[in-house]
Amino acid sequence: MRFVTRVSEVAEAVDWIAPEVLAEEWDNGGLQAGDPDAEVSRILVALTPLPEVFDEAEASGADFLLLHHPLVFKPLRSIETGSYPGDLLARALRNGINVYAAHTSYDAAPDGVSVALARTLGLSGPLGVVSPRGALRKLVVFVPEENVEAVSDALSAAGAGVIGDYEKCTFRTPGTGTFLPGEAASPYLGEQGRLERAPEVRLETVVPAHLARRAAAAATEAHPYEETALDVYPVEGHPEGCGYGRLGRLPQPLAPEELTWRVSEALGFPARLVADGRTGEAIERVAVLGGSGGSFVPEAAARGARAYITGDLDYHDALLAESLGLAAIDAGHAATELPSLEPLAQKLAELVDVPVAVSGVRR
Repeated sequence: MRFVTRVSEVAEAVDWIAPEVLAEEWDNGGLQAGDPDAEVSRILVALTPLPEVFDEAEASGADFLLLHHPLVFKPLRSIETGSYPGDLLARALRNGINVYAAHTSYDAAPDGVSVALARTLGLSGPLGVVSPRGALRKLVVFVPEENVEAVSDALSAAGAGVIGDYEKCTFRTPGTGTFLPGEAASPYLGEQGRLERAPEVRLETVVPAHLARRAAAAATEAHPYEETALDVYPVEGHPEGCGYGRLGRLPQPLAPEELTWRVSEALGFPARLVADGRTGEAIERVAVLGGSGGSFVPEAAARGARAYITGDLDYHDALLAESLGLAAIDAGHAATELPSLEPLAQKLAELVDVPVAVSGVRR
């Protein structure tokens, strides 16, 4: 029996890795071209929508193209098929290639672009987040005493209960639940028409907002009652590991020039030292951010970094970094994002039943 994988199912798997709710409002991720109900036989993961990427997809038989940079970034008033992006849109539709983008959603994901960059550069953890994103929820569910562990385990498996380096974090308060089953009810405890009092536990935990619906569904599935008493409400804070950039430590302190050379070697692209920071001081704490990270210079410095590695640093970004005592290295936009494609493909391959490959195009 052949199991069919559809575009909508691949999109759901990508959303598990890079939740679309983490994307910026100005971004345009998700399905860019294609049919959610279409079958998928092969996936190609690439950084940028380029003609040579489409050449590769067609040559390999890939019918799902997962991009980091969106093909359609801004609303289109018209589609001119003789120039970008209309030419590639027409090509995708003509050749049955479904195009999907995971941009700032993957930038801000717990195991996203900057995590891959930090690992490629050999930074040790725990890796702190430079600029947190995302929202938190508190989930509260009332459970019979004998079912608390089952519901707690279901919540944990759905991604709830993570605080720092700790998992399965819950708080449990015993109490008494009351309910009166109606004539059409099929109660787990008690009888129709009689007020029931049952020992229950108020089980509460935190959950990232983008996982709250899944966590609630998991708790309901594991709960024995016909109707589950469950509340979800907002709380202050950000989910663990969600946000832009990562902060870690080098295996050994390096001078700014040495670090620049190491970055070039690790990424396979030339990097430029644009700000020396504190002249003569060896660097150990380093912040990295894949892509265009000039606007995060102040946050990298505030987090205690002594060097900042990103792409697209301009003249004024360098001046600001210098004034903050921060060595700044422009390693290139594409060069700092390319290391994240392989981990993305590997994670996606674990969630879908079709082959997943990484494009050989290095830009």
